[in-house]
Amino acid sequence: MALQCALLDLPHELLHQILLNVDPADLARVRLTCTFLDRYLKKNELLFKELYLQSWDEPVENIPASIGPTWEKRLQNAVWLQKVLASDNANSKLNDYQRVVEFIVALLQVKDPTASKNLDFFDEVFDKLNLDTLICRSSLFEQAGDDAQVPADTEFERQLSAKLHCYYGIPIDPRGRKSRPTHPWARSRVYDLRNYDTNTMWGPFRPDGSGRVDWEKVEAIMIVLGFNMKVLVEESDVPFGSLWAVKFRGAVPYSAPHLKPNLDSGLDLPLEARDPYGVTGTWLRVVCFLDYHDFYAFNFGSLAPADGGPRPPIDIREAIRFIKLGISVTKIEPPGPNDGQGLPVVHFKGVLGNSKYLEPDIPDDFRYIGTVRLTREGEIRWTSFSIFQGEERWRSEGIQVGGLCTARGVLGTWFDKDFDPHGPAGPTAFWKTSNEVDPKIGEPEEDASL
Repeated sequence: MALQCALLDLPHELLHQILLNVDPADLARVRLTCTFLDRYLKKNELLFKELYLQSWDEPVENIPASIGPTWEKRLQNAVWLQKVLASDNANSKLNDYQRVVEFIVALLQVKDPTASKNLDFFDEVFDKLNLDTLICRSSLFEQAGDDAQVPADTEFERQLSAKLHCYYGIPIDPRGRKSRPTHPWARSRVYDLRNYDTNTMWGPFRPDGSGRVDWEKVEAIMIVLGFNMKVLVEESDVPFGSLWAVKFRGAVPYSAPHLKPNLDSGLDLPLEARDPYGVTGTWLRVVCFLDYHDFYAFNFGSLAPADGGPRPPIDIREAIRFIKLGISVTKIEPPGPNDGQGLPVVHFKGVLGNSKYLEPDIPDDFRYIGTVRLTREGEIRWTSFSIFQGEERWRSEGIQVGGLCTARGVLGTWFDKDFDPHGPAGPTAFWKTSNEVDPKIGEPEEDASL
């Protein structure tokens, strides 16, 4: 009792310093010890703020709602997430799965991905149990994975899991004797022409015509490209693999090179200064494709499963090509009625750059045009056309993983611009390497921002 009285008699400044050394998870117990401490801690936003910032990054502007409206609520949410991710009980992690995913995604909104407490925390806690329980829950794991990786019961949670996998950024592809690798089944999804129609806009969108992102398709694209690039790096020692081996950091907004936009429409500024998407600069693109005979045989050589289920896995190696582009903005216009209204529509053009890893058969007159816009769902959608000899040949649809100016870049599909029902089609990705527009600046550097 004497010790308690001595503690309560301390000046508030000293008591504040003492409580800063208490584990935030124990604050609830501290409040139960006596009326004085309960009153002292009640709505003590300064203390809660300092405790939060000891372990977590200061939230960015336009704080995601899932983080919490007050410092007390943010601290409570962070403690709750720590307990969930530290638990050895797989079922306890799934009791409020949507909240887990939304809070993780919100905590990726950091100011500096190179010095982030949030990202360091995720590096530590995403062990195999958390990967199996939280990330390996899409329908892909009905056919692939190991016994600990079980798809969710609902489409909603399967989509959440695939989205979290894409944000995680490292394709999960088990190779053990008792597991089934994901890349053959992901390849089956990516090259299945049943997934390419007007409802999906031939891109990574859901088949209901809503324009919402189909994260299970994006997940399959990421796994296929990640596998192909890993093999290429191992066999040819090309310097393009680092982006595909970093947890979460590639999905942080503004982690890629970007120019801070000025959205004041009343100012007479250059287009690139008003572009919120960071289009202007040098980009590296990867494209994969099956030999057309294999592609055709896979899609038309036998009847599709009657129940709409997946076609067989594909173990055939694909071709992989890199294209280096110098892209610049050509026009900025207000969003259309079917776009998200928070950002404009940006038009761009691009020309080919020099690289020893480029597709050797691309003609010198290759051109690249397209648009980037906000969807009604709040995602960043890129549409582009590849032009040869003055004629549009290939079209691409993709989604920028993580939002504005992320280092992960855009994951999507390429296909015939006339939507040929016989294909071909395949996966593609592109990401920004420099703010410089000149496409002949030499080989892209490693992703130092990560």
